[in-house]
Amino acid sequence: MSLFKTAAVFAKKSDALKGPLESLVKLVKASGARLMVDEVAARILADPVNYPARGIDEIGAGADVAIVIGGDGTTLGVGRRLARFSTPLIGINAGRLGFITDVVLEEMDRVIPIMLEGHFVRDERPMIEGSVLHEGKKVFSSNAVNDIGITHGKIGGMVEFTVYVDGQLMSSQRADGIICATTTGSTAYALAAGGPILHPSLQGLVLVPVAPHTLSNRPIVLPLSSQIDLELTEVRDGQAYFDMQEFMPMAEGDLLHIHVGRDRFTLLHPPGYNHFDLLRRKLKWNTMPTSAKSARFPVGQR
Repeated sequence: MSLFKTAAVFAKKSDALKGPLESLVKLVKASGARLMVDEVAARILADPVNYPARGIDEIGAGADVAIVIGGDGTTLGVGRRLARFSTPLIGINAGRLGFITDVVLEEMDRVIPIMLEGHFVRDERPMIEGSVLHEGKKVFSSNAVNDIGITHGKIGGMVEFTVYVDGQLMSSQRADGIICATTTGSTAYALAAGGPILHPSLQGLVLVPVAPHTLSNRPIVLPLSSQIDLELTEVRDGQAYFDMQEFMPMAEGDLLHIHVGRDRFTLLHPPGYNHFDLLRRKLKWNTMPTSAKSARFPVGQR
């Protein structure tokens, strides 16, 4: 029997997922849990009688767990929308890399029933909130699981900004942008930009400049309690972004304020989940040199 009374199913916008989605809803129903499906999943299933579409507010108020079939981006979007309801998520990877969607699609039939019975590893992550201020007035705010930052717009070119941490001046920089990432986001855009990987248990944030003009501008890890202000001082075309899913244009003099919010992003991993195993699989850290290359350097000379 399912540990959860009600389970909601979300899906990536792809008709190619109809088969896996149909299998997933059968698994949920077989567990004894009441089923809810979001608008996208309902459209793919195309059976409004048995699978009526449910809005995010209805799902948030009624579901004990959300199962997302898609990629990391789909799971991030669902997590952001359900954060205020404290709904835990199970991610099934039907995308590419899959850092937070760690149930393999081919093993869904075996793993999902076990997890619905209550066999899983619970993993709560902090989320960040950001607000854009224009002439001192808040004009936009949103949240993020991975990262919030500033980037150039369609015109391109560098942006110039000043960084304040807890009201203290940290630096002035010119770069393609800057990323403020959570531990979850440290393996996403921030990693691609040269930032460090933060273990999920760490209470920290990382600031990573994107292609900085001055090579001495390096990533820095800050306490989770930090209040971060990014003031845009010169720009041709700039914008704030939130998990690269929401964007807000910014002008010179605008401020992007970032802090950790009260909501949490809660993932449920399969039994036996290990973060280092995840890094080995996703980043290919378990790839060893070929025997031909190893032979060039005898043991003791490597």
